[in-house]
Amino acid sequence: MSSSTVAAVLIVALSLTAGPAFAQKPSPEVEQQKKEKPPTPITGELVAVDENAKTFSIKTASEGELKFSYSEKTVITGADKIVSGLAGAGTEVTVTYDSHGTAKVATRIEVKPKK
Repeated sequence: MSSSTVAAVLIVALSLTAGPAFAQKPSPEVEQQKKEKPPTPITGELVAVDENAKTFSIKTASEGELKFSYSEKTVITGADKIVSGLAGAGTEVTVTYDSHGTAKVATRIEVKPKK
C-alpha cells in the first residue's frame, strides 16, 4: 500500500470514530436548562432567625444545619405574614429557594402548624 492510501484509510477511520463522541455532547441549551432547574424544597426545624441580617437557619436530618437569606419578595405561608412570625425556634418549615453560588435565597417559606 502506498503511503497516501494508508493516510486516506486513517483519516476515514478517525472521522468515523470521532463523530459519535462529538454527537454525544449535550447541546448548550440542554446544559443551560440543567443549570436553571431549581433545587428541591427542604424541610427542617427552624433553629434561628436574624431579622437584621435577613437570614435564618434550619436543621435537617440529612444535611444538618443550613443557612438561608430572605427578602421582602419571599412568600411566607402558615404564619404571620412577617418574618418575625417564624421566630419560634423548633417550628417545622419547608423552604423553597434559589441558589446563587453558595448562597441560598429563600423564595417561599411554609411554616407547618405545631403538633
